[in-house]
Amino acid sequence: MKLNEKRIINDIRLLSLDMINASGSGHPGIALDFAPTIYTLLAYHLKFDLERKAWCNRDRLVMSAGHGSALLYASLFYCLDEFNLEELKNFRKLESSATGHPEYNLNNRIEATTGPLGQGFATSVGMAIAEKYLASTFNRKKNTIFDYNIYCICSDGDLMEGISYEAASLAGTLGLDNLIVLYDSNKITADGSIDKSFDEDITGRFTSMNWDVIRVKNGESVGEISSAIEKAKKSKKPTLIEIETVIGKYSKYEGTNRIHSNLDKEDLENIRLTLKGSAPFTYSEADRNNLLKFIKDGTDDYYREWYSEYEMYLANSTDSEKDAINLVIENEDISLDIASVVDASKIFEDKAMRDINYQIMNVISTFIPNFIGGSADLFCSTKTYLKGKKEFNIDDYTGRNINFGVREGAMGAVINGIALSGIRAYGSTFLSFADYMKPAIRMSAMMKLPVTYIFTHDSIRVGEDGPTHEPIEQLGMLRSIPDFSVYRPCDYKELIGSWTNILKEGNPCALILPRGHNETIKHTSPEKVSRGGYIISEVKTRLDLIIIATGSEVELAVRIKEELLKNYIEARVVSMPNMNLFLKQEKDYQEQVLPTGYRRMVIEFSNDSNWYRFISSDEDFIGVNTFGKSGSEKDVLSFFELDIQDLVIKIKNNL
Repeated sequence: MKLNEKRIINDIRLLSLDMINASGSGHPGIALDFAPTIYTLLAYHLKFDLERKAWCNRDRLVMSAGHGSALLYASLFYCLDEFNLEELKNFRKLESSATGHPEYNLNNRIEATTGPLGQGFATSVGMAIAEKYLASTFNRKKNTIFDYNIYCICSDGDLMEGISYEAASLAGTLGLDNLIVLYDSNKITADGSIDKSFDEDITGRFTSMNWDVIRVKNGESVGEISSAIEKAKKSKKPTLIEIETVIGKYSKYEGTNRIHSNLDKEDLENIRLTLKGSAPFTYSEADRNNLLKFIKDGTDDYYREWYSEYEMYLANSTDSEKDAINLVIENEDISLDIASVVDASKIFEDKAMRDINYQIMNVISTFIPNFIGGSADLFCSTKTYLKGKKEFNIDDYTGRNINFGVREGAMGAVINGIALSGIRAYGSTFLSFADYMKPAIRMSAMMKLPVTYIFTHDSIRVGEDGPTHEPIEQLGMLRSIPDFSVYRPCDYKELIGSWTNILKEGNPCALILPRGHNETIKHTSPEKVSRGGYIISEVKTRLDLIIIATGSEVELAVRIKEELLKNYIEARVVSMPNMNLFLKQEKDYQEQVLPTGYRRMVIEFSNDSNWYRFISSDEDFIGVNTFGKSGSEKDVLSFFELDIQDLVIKIKNNL
């Protein structure tokens, strides 16, 4: 079938511009210059099934240049019959599925939430890592289950963001030849020509990171673009296809930043005349129908052929092998009562919480085959290595330990990409470096991904490393993120409860651990962690004070209670390993734990203002509101008057 490609591409361009015009905002520049590329990809190269949108072996398309959302939606409508005209007309309007920037929604074939530049690029690297792991783990010599590619559309702005180079460096090191990045090289950003701020040899830079680079000199040529993609699919390295385009092609402002995010009506009408378009939101139905049939015919066999491979795989698999692959394919919920599978008698209670967490994570990895993650060059400190599960590298993609290198920023987005592939992902570093990962954590929360961020070295108790490594404001930052859960267990029992809940809920979360050892506390409970907060030490006769604490400070709160009792002050101690969960409990339970009318104090070595939900004055929050100090843990605590003697005096004076 011969397609009228010029008409099709121009229809996609005009639909994109009509969407932007109707909403009064958007980015027409990329819609005009990159339409030939996205058309070529969808019509000739992308592997998918028209009915089964979540098919596990589909190619992934990530619009890292999220400002090109109008182009993406118009292309999906025209080429795959996704969205509909009403949705396109409601672009950027409240409750519209055609959102301002792409938001993760497989029903509309949106593979990831993108918009903050560079995030989609790094997320694509995570998707490529996941495919390599799945293919190496499940494929057999005569039986291929996973062999998909990841395509990422990026802009000059994506490549300026540091996260893209962290991720590109990792992708090159790992030899991810299933990753193809389509670079809209139009040399213009919002403020004008990139020469002002971005003058480097892109080819040289990516080549030095073990990438192949292919240049398409004519971004209007479907044949040249298609040949480049075909060549990239055969490469043994990740590939950057630099497609030279003219931003805002056919606009009177083409080639300038005026068309990056502005479209006036006169210009739109002139473009419509030039491209021989008709009324707004109209298109050549005959040409679209021909394209839909062409794509249907071209993709019809993909799923059927794969399903034959899958049936063959199951026919020659053990029950455990079937369970392992279906855990990924069906993206099943995971339920593991860790308390029932961990031998508590073998827990190193006298060890640091990091070491106990190492034990627990290794139990999890035994029972859950798709539990994968890594560290930002800190396995030796965060203790998150999965023993016996090998390391993921260019020579062996079956490893479940990923060495991210000193790349916290990329690590967060990469594990998002892994999680988007049906895998339970985690990443670890020091809590003070959570700041590097905030954009990725925010994306995890928006997409509600089963990602666990493990942060150790959680307070000024780090001591000798000094204020740069002593987190103060990070707990508050993490707890303030919507749809994100923060666990800070006080001993190994709460740690077990935290992991049980993390796996059961499958929501994005952070697990916060100290560098050192926490004493096991008598009345803590794995089960009660799901309540978020609960009473661990009760009064005998009367309730004078309620002390709320988390993590290492719970042990301190129990000791303070004992000292106060010598002064005839009775205190209830409440451990709150997860403030978010506690606030979700029914009001009766919250009142039972923290009854109204009684004095409450919080002990946590942070400056998290979220605690003011429970207390009424600054005197009731015993925390740290300045940066830390270098020195031994003992000396630092003494300097901040946070040792047991000072705290008892402070609390007595405040009652």
